[in-house]
Amino acid sequence: MISRFILGRVAQGLVVLIFVSVISFAIINAAPGDPALALFGGQAQRLTSAERIRINNTFGVDKSITERYLKWAGQMLKGDLGVSYREGRKVIDILRERLPHTLILFSSSMILIIVFSILLGIKGGLHEASFWDKGLSVASIIFSSIPAFWLGILGILVFSVYFHILPSSGTESLREGGDFADRLKHLILPTIVMASAHIGLYARFIQEKIKEENKLYYVQVARANGMEERYLVKGILKNAIVPYINYLGITIPGFFGGSIVIESVFSWAGLGQLSVKATLTRDYPVLMGCIMLAGIIVVTSLLITDILSLLVNPKLRRQVAK
Repeated sequence: MISRFILGRVAQGLVVLIFVSVISFAIINAAPGDPALALFGGQAQRLTSAERIRINNTFGVDKSITERYLKWAGQMLKGDLGVSYREGRKVIDILRERLPHTLILFSSSMILIIVFSILLGIKGGLHEASFWDKGLSVASIIFSSIPAFWLGILGILVFSVYFHILPSSGTESLREGGDFADRLKHLILPTIVMASAHIGLYARFIQEKIKEENKLYYVQVARANGMEERYLVKGILKNAIVPYINYLGITIPGFFGGSIVIESVFSWAGLGQLSVKATLTRDYPVLMGCIMLAGIIVVTSLLITDILSLLVNPKLRRQVAK
């Protein structure tokens, strides 16, 4: 039954991806512009009508949107996402170059968020009305209210311009040759900024769950009977972590979407920066590739959170097994 549950989640994910592909393809192809604008930019107005027709025919833009979608979908199932209007290269090759950077930034940020939000949430939740409790509440409101791009600019101003501690942009330095230490230095600032923009919300969520759990009858009885606090905290955290995982899964799409801003601010060569560039240059095959790859990552992340929920929640396992 558990395997059937997972297969059901996979099927739901595929339906979501199909829906996203249809809507995205329709919106992108409804936007003004054609491959000639991507290829020639400001010089596109000098093209003759015959040259425009030839370019559009080469890229299949002269066909109906239904024909183009079916052709694109058929190619995508074979692993072919088309050719970039701008670069003339296969979209799959471009995405393959950018994907590792996005995954590294996404993973490092999520690790920081999960670790610090749980630690801060436990500290604030177990000491209600204390400095930690009130301070965390205020800090979460402040940091969640500050736009991520402003935090990024502030981080660059402080750590790059004033103190010259960390690089301000890019994934590696040309002079350093892109060794591990150099790439790590470039990763630190965007990771801290992205994590800082989200830690407060996640910490606040688990803080409230721990408060609720700490007031329940079984905890009061166990504490009155002299159970050691560390065992109580372990039990409270085990029960509070289940809704935290669900909340994490629900908010991942928005978190992943927010990485576009961070990548743009720090010129991080990932999918976010690539999608912005593709939008500005009307490179629609690349933009569709970015959207679909981001969708796959989000659906996969949600599937992983479902599996984690099964592992840590016996009640859910029993429900699924019925």
